[in-house]
Amino acid sequence: MTVKSSSIPCPCACPETSRRSGTGTGTGRALTGGAVVVLAGLVLACSSGKREAASLVTAVDRFHKAENTEKPAAADYLATVPCTVPEVCQAKDACVKAAAATASALMSETQGALADLKANKLSPDDDRAKGLSAKLTEATRLLEEGHAAMPACDALVTKLKRDQGM
Repeated sequence: MTVKSSSIPCPCACPETSRRSGTGTGTGRALTGGAVVVLAGLVLACSSGKREAASLVTAVDRFHKAENTEKPAAADYLATVPCTVPEVCQAKDACVKAAAATASALMSETQGALADLKANKLSPDDDRAKGLSAKLTEATRLLEEGHAAMPACDALVTKLKRDQGM
């Protein structure tokens, strides 16, 4: 069976052309300049959203996997992830809220003071030791706040991954 080259339609939305001769033979319609601009904008928006979502997913995973001593730096990195797409920004805001509270709790002075107290490098009568109770209470509050906010972050990230086909 032989197929004429002029009967093979062009795979794009332009007028039909012969693939060999390049001459127009059909009555297809070409895209107008405005339609091309709109189409290009949609393609860029979709790819930008997927890139932003992937960056956020990576940053959130990094935070989750970080050791407690590394979580403050991972929270800082998460806060720098760019977002221009509303869904990505919404997820980022939720994740930054959770990560920042957790990081603040872990960065508190209580970690070092407790270690010093246990190692007898700090006397219970020292002013630093006396203020430890209030600092522990605040660190505990921040840690609980961060842990309570993390499920919202995780749910939004899961939705982004599903919506972006990741």
